[in-house]
Amino acid sequence: MAKNHPMFVRIIFAAFAIVAVVSLARRARAQESELAALRTAAQTNDAAAQVRLGRVLRRAGHFDEAVAMLRRGARGGQRVEALYEIARVRFDQSNFRAAETACRALPARGPEAIWRHVCSARAYLVWHRVALAERAIALASAIDANHGELHLAIADSNRMSNHVQEAETHYRAAATALAGRDEPYLGLGLMYETAQRFDEAHTAYRRAVEVDASDPTAALALGRFLLRRRHEHAAALPVLQRAAQGRPNWAEALVVLGDAQLAAGSTADALQTFTQTVQLAPTQPGAQSGLGRARLANRQPAEAEAPLRAAIEQVPNDAEAHAALADVLAQSNRREDALREWDRAIDLMPNDPAPRMRAAELAHTMVQNSLARAYLDRILSDDARYAPALMLRADIAFEENDRTNARQLYQSALTGHGTLDRARAQSRIAEIDAPQLRQRRR
Repeated sequence: MAKNHPMFVRIIFAAFAIVAVVSLARRARAQESELAALRTAAQTNDAAAQVRLGRVLRRAGHFDEAVAMLRRGARGGQRVEALYEIARVRFDQSNFRAAETACRALPARGPEAIWRHVCSARAYLVWHRVALAERAIALASAIDANHGELHLAIADSNRMSNHVQEAETHYRAAATALAGRDEPYLGLGLMYETAQRFDEAHTAYRRAVEVDASDPTAALALGRFLLRRRHEHAAALPVLQRAAQGRPNWAEALVVLGDAQLAAGSTADALQTFTQTVQLAPTQPGAQSGLGRARLANRQPAEAEAPLRAAIEQVPNDAEAHAALADVLAQSNRREDALREWDRAIDLMPNDPAPRMRAAELAHTMVQNSLARAYLDRILSDDARYAPALMLRADIAFEENDRTNARQLYQSALTGHGTLDRARAQSRIAEIDAPQLRQRRR
């Protein structure tokens, strides 16, 4: 029974994070040494070294240099392997047109044509065109149904079509055929997470990092998964730092790292990370929002407003940006505007009590108790034991001299869940009870 206790699970995740970051740091140093050695070897006519260098450059995000090096490898006797690696660069860039062009350079006839068909299937999957991918998969299957890359393409296609059992079978086959590759485990992790099979997803993401610790995409996937787990922010942080280090100036990884730093309370680090991200890629989803939220967390509300508004202009349904902007407006006494932003955040996060709670608190400070009660009653209709809402509802009743109702609400708050000033609730109950005690003594 103890092994299922939440504290035990958190300790296990934290222990894994320590082991993972040490392992990843060692691997990072090894990768730097490998890169230096490969650059030296690639200056010769060693096509295999050129292909290996191309792969390392792709992982580091040096896409143009990777393509140039792989083209050299394609001319030096590693033609099919190098050409397929060029397509993988385009897959990483999510560039369908360039991937399609790279695939057409592969052989169209003979046994090696399987690479062209698998490549086309992968390109269509990048474009989320499953039906077109299945045609290419059928052509590849007719040549060699047990090809490792083919298993991976079939698995991705089935995952996108929500055919879980078939996808799982082919991911397992791909993992066996493509030893040392993390994509099968990343696919399994994404599939399990979508199906809310979180323990299996965690195992798959962790396995992806174990199999290929030098791939920053595996570190990003694991770190992002841990960040989405409410109590695993500390475990996410070192893994996401490795992802950002493994592919410098990777805006997507920097945004997730900044979110993890905010969640862990490292607000100064988050501000630095998001500032760097906005300088690198001002239109990266989440970058402007993160910068605004980081400035707000660092007590810079005036400086937070511009990036938050930019974030909302880029992504109108960014709930966190609306919520942060509401805070900024409230702090600058634009309270009616703040309430409107809270209402937008509520519409975008209907199941999260936090925006309604903040709106209720603001309405209460504006002496709009009827409006505050409306927000609170909606929270309590969804969760009758939510202590912060019960506490504010009790405060309003106390202020309106409805002592009996106030006492009942304070008592309910004390037995509820959520953040609560217990001493103040108990003090209010004692204050309500005091006149009754004096009356009894008479």
